[in-house]
Amino acid sequence: MAAIHFLRLPENSKLSLRNQVCEMLSDAISKNNIAHNEPLPSCRALSKQLGVSRNTVFAAYVRLIDSGLILSRNRSGYFVNPDIVKQVQLPGNKRAKVHAPLRLDLAIDGSDLMPSELRKVEHPDDWNTYPYPFIYNQMDPRLFPLQEWRECMRLALNSKGLADWSGDSGGADSANLVKQVQQRLLTYRGLDAGEDEILITSGAQNAIFCLATLFGRKNRVIALEDPCYPEARNAFTLAGCKIVNVPVDELGMRIDDMPYDCGLVYTTPSHQFPTTVTMSEERRIQLSQMAAEKGFVICEDDYEAEMNFVSERALPIRSLDRTGNVVYIGSLSKSLAPGLRLGYMVAHPDIVKEAKAVRRAMMRHPPTLLQEAMALFLGLGYQDVHLRRLHRRYKVRWEEMRRALQAHLPDLHIQASQGGTCFWIVGPTALDANLLAERLKKKGVLIDVGSVFFSDPEKGTGMFRLGFAAIPKKAIAPGVQIISEEIVQILS
Repeated sequence: MAAIHFLRLPENSKLSLRNQVCEMLSDAISKNNIAHNEPLPSCRALSKQLGVSRNTVFAAYVRLIDSGLILSRNRSGYFVNPDIVKQVQLPGNKRAKVHAPLRLDLAIDGSDLMPSELRKVEHPDDWNTYPYPFIYNQMDPRLFPLQEWRECMRLALNSKGLADWSGDSGGADSANLVKQVQQRLLTYRGLDAGEDEILITSGAQNAIFCLATLFGRKNRVIALEDPCYPEARNAFTLAGCKIVNVPVDELGMRIDDMPYDCGLVYTTPSHQFPTTVTMSEERRIQLSQMAAEKGFVICEDDYEAEMNFVSERALPIRSLDRTGNVVYIGSLSKSLAPGLRLGYMVAHPDIVKEAKAVRRAMMRHPPTLLQEAMALFLGLGYQDVHLRRLHRRYKVRWEEMRRALQAHLPDLHIQASQGGTCFWIVGPTALDANLLAERLKKKGVLIDVGSVFFSDPEKGTGMFRLGFAAIPKKAIAPGVQIISEEIVQILS
């Protein structure tokens, strides 16, 4: 019977010792801090730990048995009642541990904001229990290629490859995965890169933060799209970068509004996040030439490269680059399963070298076993098959969303796009999208409000985003109809 070292009697209690022991154990049980299948300390062990008599502990155990919190099993000891554990784990029964505030200044430099207070897109933990989850960055689990991924994990776990992934690689990446990214993904996207120009990251977010860390040290201006991907804005903010927001219109980021002293530009040209507009070829060329002339770096986040449903995807900005000023960021898990957290960065070897050093200090390297499994998934052609299947299914949902929006929200502006897994909706300024989201949530509908994407939340009034990757096709039209009915009620 192992000791439970966190058990301590309450300080300055006026209760009897027996009742103090009861209170201590009851509190631990109510917080689900004691496993129900492991015996509690014996009377002898707990009395020694607490500095009280064995009779006191025994009397406390007897009282807890009478109240139904614990059970006594013959020749096995005392155990938490499993029925009590089930009640504690019911939704709404969780009790947060109360801590005294620390006297530490953890605010972000130059502001009163704490890192936890930065604005971000947030969804309920139980989002998948909602019948109409029009949210981004989640997927329909039925679309995951389970058998193929299981096969790749089985092959990666082969004893012959144990030495390749079980040790610390010292910050190096899986050579197999780098090769597959180089030969299968980049060539398909019109990019030519050497192995020393590729860095595997723990998702695209990890790549963005590595760049933010590198550029934040020089206090150079970072140009961000407005509206933009809020997690990118947060990464640059945490790194201490000076951010200048550049407006977005129907052709993407407005290059003519770029700050003159720019050090890095973060952009999502294929499907602008969150408006979904595609940057025109003229602006891509203009931005690439400007970077070469002024010496700033472009961070091109191509997070949904494969999801074009109207026309052929435009070539990445990096394919126009001749100076090494463009960093291309892609995701390996966005179209497979966001929880896998694998991405990559393509950049000049000097940038890759320094970004790898930042990544090493942050997290050493992404799990090598996952890298090896992903390399197999790419190499065996499973990714190609999965993307073709996913493209067909997402196109069906994309078209269903367009029909539903045209039928139920004809008076709202639906941003035209060439693909992606979201629609950007612009309503009248009289529409409070935050109120809309609250009301819809009570009816089982989840949406992303527009204010979180803007540097000034007021600019997002009346705007919201609807994603369809996590919602079944048959639920799209009924869900959009509910949205339409709520908008009518709010505006009336």
